[in-house]
Amino acid sequence: MNRRRYSYLALLLLTPTAAFADGVSPVLNFFHKDTWLAASIVTLVIILLECGLLRWRIKSVRFAGTLWRGSVLNMASSATGSVLLLAFSWDSFFMWDTMSLVLPLFLITLVTEIPLLHVLFKTVPLSWKRAAILGCGINIGSYAAVFVIEIGLLVGWLFYAGHLDKKEAQQWNNPDLLKQGSGLIFSTESSGLQHRLRVCIPPSAQWTTLTNCPSLDPNKWDVEGRTCAFVQWEIGGRKKPNLIVSRLPDFETIMEVSPSMFSDPQFQNWQGITDVAVSPDEKRVAMLFRQTAAVAPKDHSSYFDLGGKCKLIVLDIVSGRETTRATRWVSDHGLCWFSDSRRVLFPAFDDESLYRTTEAEVHGSTSYGIGYARDGRLQRGLYVFDIETGTTSRFADGYDPSLAVVSGTLLVRDQTGVLLVDSSGNTQVRVEPARVGFGDAVVSPSGDMILAEIQRHVPFLPGGRLVVFHKSTPDIRHLLDDGFSYRVDWTIGDGELSNQLLHRAQ
Repeated sequence: MNRRRYSYLALLLLTPTAAFADGVSPVLNFFHKDTWLAASIVTLVIILLECGLLRWRIKSVRFAGTLWRGSVLNMASSATGSVLLLAFSWDSFFMWDTMSLVLPLFLITLVTEIPLLHVLFKTVPLSWKRAAILGCGINIGSYAAVFVIEIGLLVGWLFYAGHLDKKEAQQWNNPDLLKQGSGLIFSTESSGLQHRLRVCIPPSAQWTTLTNCPSLDPNKWDVEGRTCAFVQWEIGGRKKPNLIVSRLPDFETIMEVSPSMFSDPQFQNWQGITDVAVSPDEKRVAMLFRQTAAVAPKDHSSYFDLGGKCKLIVLDIVSGRETTRATRWVSDHGLCWFSDSRRVLFPAFDDESLYRTTEAEVHGSTSYGIGYARDGRLQRGLYVFDIETGTTSRFADGYDPSLAVVSGTLLVRDQTGVLLVDSSGNTQVRVEPARVGFGDAVVSPSGDMILAEIQRHVPFLPGGRLVVFHKSTPDIRHLLDDGFSYRVDWTIGDGELSNQLLHRAQ
C-alpha cells in the first residue's frame, strides 16, 4: 500500500501540468501556453509549504502521508475554482493580470479545504475547530509566502535586468558604423502634448530637434527627399487630424486634406487616417483610412480584435485629388512604396472575408489579439497594389516593410527577425538580432545598414533602444538613442538639405 502511494505521489510530481492546481492557480491555467509553467511552479511551492506547515502542527503523521493529503487538498480547491470560473465564463489567463479575484479564490479554498482536512486527518483525530484553524493558517502562510517569493524574484530580476542594460549600453559604442551609412534619420520627439520631428545626419550621432516642425501625430508621418507628409496633432487645444504634405526644410504646406472627405456614413464609429507614405518620386502620397473595427468571432464570451478595417487611397500631391484606391480591404499599419513609385505594399489578412464581420456579430466584451488564434485562419501578409492597373497580388509573409530607395531592397519584419528582399519578394538576407521588439525597424537608403529598436531587459518601460548595425554583422551595434522614439525613418538626403535643416533648427 505504501509503495503504491509513493508511486501516485511521484506521478503527480512529474506531471504538474495535468494534476496540480489550487485557489491561486486554477486548473485551466495548466492548459494555456503562457501560464502552464508559472502555474506549475506556484502550485508546487504552495503544496510543499502547506505540507510543511501541516507536518509541523501534526507530528503524528509522516511527511509522505502529509504530502499526499496536501496534494488532494489542492486538487480539490483547484477543481472548485475552475468549475466556478467556467460557470461564470471567466478566462483563467487573465487571472494573472489582476488581483481582483484573489480574495474570492482564497475563500473558495477555505470552504473546500477545511472539511477535507477534517476528513483526511480522521486518524489524528482533528476537530472541526482545529481543522478551521489549520485551514486558515496554512493558506494564509502559503499565500503570503508565494507573494513574498514572487515580489523577491521580481525585485531581483529588475536589478539584474538593469545591470544587463547598463552593460549593453557600454558595449554598443561603435560610432564607426555610422560612417558606413548616409542619408537622414528622422524620429519623433515629444514634449508634453507636442510632437515634432528630429533628425540625425550620419556619420554624426547627434540628434537635432526641428523646432519649426508643426505638431504632428507621433505615429503618422513619413519623409521622402524634401517631402514630409503627416497627420496634424493638437492645434489650439483641439485635434484637427488633417493630412498635411509639406516641403522641407521650412515645412511649407503644399497640400492639406480633411479626413472627413473619405468618411463613409454607413460606419458609425471612429474613422480617420492610420498611416501615410510618400512615393520615392515625391509626386504621390498613399494613406490608410480606417472606416471601422475589424473583428472575428472566438467563442460565446469573447472575440478577436483584428485592428482596423481600412481603405488604401492614393492622392496626387500637386492637385490634392484622389487618383486611385485599392479594392481590397486593408489592415491599419505598414505602408511602403516600391522604388518605381508605381506599386504600394500594404498589410492585409489572407482571408479577406474576415473584414466582413461586424462588431454586432461577435459575442462578449473580452477581446483577444490575433496571436491567440490556434488554427492559422488569422494569417496576415503583405500585398502589392499597382496604381496604374488597379490590381493587387500577394507579395510576401511579414509586416512593417521599409524601402531602401537607392538599391530598391525592401526590409520586412516577421516574428523572429528581419528579412531583406528584392522587388519580387525573393529573400536576399535574413537577420535575427536578439530581442528585436515590436517597434520600428528600417533599412538605410543603400540597403546595407539597419536601424532597429531592441527591447530592454528591464520590463515595463515603454519602447526600446534604437541601434544601428550592418546587415552582415548584426551583433556589432551602435546605440543611437536610449529613449522612446514612436516612429523612425531613414531617407536619402543631400548635403544642402542637411545644412538647411540644421540652420532652421537653430
